[in-house]
Amino acid sequence: MREINFHELSEKDLKEKIIKIREDYDIELKKATSELPKSFWETYSSFCNTEGGYIILGVEEGTPDNKILGVNNPTNLLTNLWNQLSNLNKVSFRNVYNQDVQSFKIDNLVVIIVKVKEVLDRDKPVYIDNKIENAWIRTGDGDRKIKKAELQAFLRNAQPEQDNLPASNFSIEDLDRDAIFAFKEQVDKRYPTKHFLDMDDKSFLIEIGAARIDRITNKFEIFRGTLLFLGKYNSIKELFPRYHVDYFNYRGQNPRWTDRVSDDEPSGYEMNIFNFYRIVYEKLKIVLQEPFRLEKETQLRLPAQEFDETIRECLVNCLAHADYIQAYPSTKIEVFDGWFRFVNPGKMLVSKIQFAQGGDSRPRNEIIMKMFRLLGASERQGFGGPLIFKTALTNNYRVPEIETNIERTELKVWNIDLVDSYPELSKDEKNVFRVIVKNNRAESIPSIARKIGLSDYKVRKIISDLENKKLVDKMGKGPSTKYIVSFHNAEFLTQLQMVVDYFQKLLNK
Repeated sequence: MREINFHELSEKDLKEKIIKIREDYDIELKKATSELPKSFWETYSSFCNTEGGYIILGVEEGTPDNKILGVNNPTNLLTNLWNQLSNLNKVSFRNVYNQDVQSFKIDNLVVIIVKVKEVLDRDKPVYIDNKIENAWIRTGDGDRKIKKAELQAFLRNAQPEQDNLPASNFSIEDLDRDAIFAFKEQVDKRYPTKHFLDMDDKSFLIEIGAARIDRITNKFEIFRGTLLFLGKYNSIKELFPRYHVDYFNYRGQNPRWTDRVSDDEPSGYEMNIFNFYRIVYEKLKIVLQEPFRLEKETQLRLPAQEFDETIRECLVNCLAHADYIQAYPSTKIEVFDGWFRFVNPGKMLVSKIQFAQGGDSRPRNEIIMKMFRLLGASERQGFGGPLIFKTALTNNYRVPEIETNIERTELKVWNIDLVDSYPELSKDEKNVFRVIVKNNRAESIPSIARKIGLSDYKVRKIISDLENKKLVDKMGKGPSTKYIVSFHNAEFLTQLQMVVDYFQKLLNK
């Protein structure tokens, strides 16, 4: 949700903003001239369950301008709002308080703005009329009633770490003995005083917390996460029928992939998470040693050495935070020239800013994450995000981008800078864009033209193209017009600055 300080605007500026503002993922306009509309609660539910937003009462959306109708009896409307927020039969969770509701007078008409924040995963879904299926989520600029699969995902997110439950009716015979031995060897090298290699498989799994002896039945039990990490493929599919992992290499501008690793293709390995990780990580390390040629350029790019650690952290996060119960999408790792994409089913359980700042970790699969930590494959819990952003910062790469919703999480990382990460740009377009990005400040057309040796006319035409591609935004009017990196890119630059500040504090301690 964007932070909009409506109270800091003059009446004139507020009026202008209200009549021009468009409904979006975090903005909803409602007439509400005489009473609180029924649809208010659908939007309230959707904002609570998604990324939050502002409900503006007393305004009707229009084209080209919205129409300010005002609220006729704001006192009664607000009384009704507070009463229903406190009524559990109306709404399952109260998430609006005095500081979140503001009233404004515009041309003697009252407009009420309600700020609704996203709630914690443990409190989702927020639903109405005492029926859990009456929950809504925000998609685009509208509210959509939750689907059954989405409701189930919300309930799983409210109680993560389901992988530490016993895998009922499964035994050590459902585990891949070769994978156990390979895993044991690697862990033993990190902890030689534990003498893991001297233990039988059952004792080893109990020792590392991947299995237990039930105190009542005295029966050996493996955990669900253990089955995912070290299990035989058919046994995994029996408990997790939607389990699917994929790796694709699309480098070289090929229309098809040049290399693939997948659980649904014949392999010499049981395609559990451990084996998939080992195979894919080795392939990624090879990829990182291979130079690639940027499109429309002759320059070869080589990744910085520490990028290997970033890629490993991305891979571990993708595999440890996936919702393996969910049907779509599959867990997928894709490699392109200059960038990598990691996709897993399920919503990230911390916010994007928390991920970038670090220090707060909520792994969906604690057993799986524990296994990776035993391998030394993951940073100290909660600090993988800062590592990923720090690498981009120190090497002037394009800032990682994260998208997450109830259905999926996608992380993109680049080992090229922001300008080169748009291969479709011409050489002159890149030069203009690079001036704006490099100086991290608003630039005028004459200033850009002077710095790169092009005419004002040529730069103006290029700037117009960059605006159409939503890479730069205009500031000011007339002779004072300047251009900055677009809001979308600036958002990630802001996140990056937060990481810079964080690491600066660590250095100063």
